[in-house]
Amino acid sequence: MNFSDLLQRANLNCIQTFLVYGGENYEKPSEKTYSERIDEAKKKATAFFRNRYSDIKEYDEISGYFAEQISVFEEVYFEMGMIVGAKIAFQIHERMKELE
Repeated sequence: MNFSDLLQRANLNCIQTFLVYGGENYEKPSEKTYSERIDEAKKKATAFFRNRYSDIKEYDEISGYFAEQISVFEEVYFEMGMIVGAKIAFQIHERMKELE
């Protein structure tokens, strides 16, 4: 690996993919805002479920399960991210002592 490879990987998208999935991401990071990305994903999911579940009770049930799953994912990944971030911060703090 050369220095330019390292610099190319030093972005949130690559770090996020590595931490969450344990692999590398070679795709170009999204240029959309967070809210645009969330709105787009929400519209796609809503359209998918509405097309397949025309009965409102059935739609509410299935979308409720989906929303519950996403909520658990958000909680778990947020907690994991906080723990990993804190661990990285402590390691950086310890390494900074070497530079004093």
